[in-house]
Amino acid sequence: MSDREAEVPHAQPGHAHRPPFALVWVIPIVAAVLGGWIAVHSWLSKGPTVTISFRNAEGIDPGKTIIRYKNVNVGTVTHVSFARDGSVLVSASLSHDAGEFVREDSQFWVVSPRVSAAGISGLSTLFSGAYVAFSAGRSERAGHEFKGLEVPPPDTEGRAGREFILHTSDAGSLQVGSPVLFHRVRAGEVTALQIDPDGSGMTLKVFVDSAYEQFVTAAVRFWHASGVDLTLDAEGLKVETQSAVAVIEGGLAFEAPPNSAGAAPAPPDTEFALFKDRSSAMSHPYTQIQSFRMYFTESLRGLSPGAPVDLHGILIGEVSGFGFEYDESAGIFRFPVDVDIYTDMLEEHYIAGAHRPKAMTQADQHEIVDRLVAAGMRARLKTGNLVTGQLYVDLDFVRNATPARINWNAARPEMPSAGGGLSALADKLGDIATKLDKMPLEKISGELLKTLQSLQTALNGTSTLMGHLNQDVAPEAAAALSSTREAMKSLGSTLSEASPLQSDLRDTLRQLSRSARTLADLSDYLEQHPESLLRGKPKDSQ
Repeated sequence: MSDREAEVPHAQPGHAHRPPFALVWVIPIVAAVLGGWIAVHSWLSKGPTVTISFRNAEGIDPGKTIIRYKNVNVGTVTHVSFARDGSVLVSASLSHDAGEFVREDSQFWVVSPRVSAAGISGLSTLFSGAYVAFSAGRSERAGHEFKGLEVPPPDTEGRAGREFILHTSDAGSLQVGSPVLFHRVRAGEVTALQIDPDGSGMTLKVFVDSAYEQFVTAAVRFWHASGVDLTLDAEGLKVETQSAVAVIEGGLAFEAPPNSAGAAPAPPDTEFALFKDRSSAMSHPYTQIQSFRMYFTESLRGLSPGAPVDLHGILIGEVSGFGFEYDESAGIFRFPVDVDIYTDMLEEHYIAGAHRPKAMTQADQHEIVDRLVAAGMRARLKTGNLVTGQLYVDLDFVRNATPARINWNAARPEMPSAGGGLSALADKLGDIATKLDKMPLEKISGELLKTLQSLQTALNGTSTLMGHLNQDVAPEAAAALSSTREAMKSLGSTLSEASPLQSDLRDTLRQLSRSARTLADLSDYLEQHPESLLRGKPKDSQ
């Protein structure tokens, strides 16, 4: 190699210096991280998926219909399908925040414009469209499958108040949302109705607002206030109504009895019985009961269990039942009527300051009843209402009653009875009709016809006689009357003041008057001078 070639530089192999991370990968990595974060966040924020069964899907549109809780959007309907029974299955995806409110006892319903007796609701959906709403449940377990409600439930969530449980044999016209009234003021509403497992009755839940919950005590009574309560029984016609909403839609009412003032408010979920009407709800729960059995010969048509038992017109009990039994010794059927007499009700009827028996034993009570029976107290059926024919039992005193005694050793002591009332009058009318049937009316009518014919013949003869009298006797009688009138006229002329006879008669009377006065003077003179009859009149007196 020459010196020239040695001076020419030569390339030497070496390693290139590269940065440890290429900037071009920053963007994909950031995008991947953001995508992962979004996916994780979406997964973490995703709430439960629920399936709701509805009768139909009216107003529900997948991807558009929203799910609301307290008017806040918490989900969307994702899918609509059919179940095997023909109902509509609505699937919805809820937000993570709403998941904690979806419990097993949560309730779902469709909100749409609705008109009912309680008012108009859902008007906002006229522009926004229908949506599915739900209420939070109280169960500790989450739920995923629900049966949607056909009507919205009462909105009691978050409201101050108390819920109570009622038991009844018949719900009548009650429904969810029916009002609960206190003195005809709306104090709450029915929140749930459910048939008992054995099918014997109904269980209701009612919510009473906090402003009225203090009036629901352990002694309070609930009753049906649905519509118009029209009762026509032995006590007459009764009409009771509540508010207009209760008349149309149905409802409940509650009130405490008069003697329960000062009772403490009942705790939540207290159970009460639901009575059929106010009269049965407010009736006193009498505990001192004396049962009797009575036998009547009259028909029992019109008598019903619960019919009143009166003592001289004062209510003291009610009929508990009636039927019939066979009397083997007499070979006839008898018709017993069982009654319950409330001893404590008798005590309520004592007026203030009246004398009343002191605390008595059962033997003392029996002695008093025996005295009343000995005095003629008997049980009689009477008609309480002429329109319906309703009967009631009246205990009253009967004159000349057949002596009777009560066997207190019997399971139901027998109270002696007596006939009376309209049935006795009907029996008497029947006896009269029987006697009329036995009378020979045809024979009597024949004899009466003959008598009438004879009377007609006599009347005809009398008419003929009167005709002869008018023709023969009447002219002679008229002439005689004319002569009599002429004679009376002459007598009147003779006795008139201007007649000569009257003038002569007056002159004669005047002369007689003067003669009488002269005789009177002579009589007075002779009384004073009786000697003048012998001696004559003295000269000086001439």
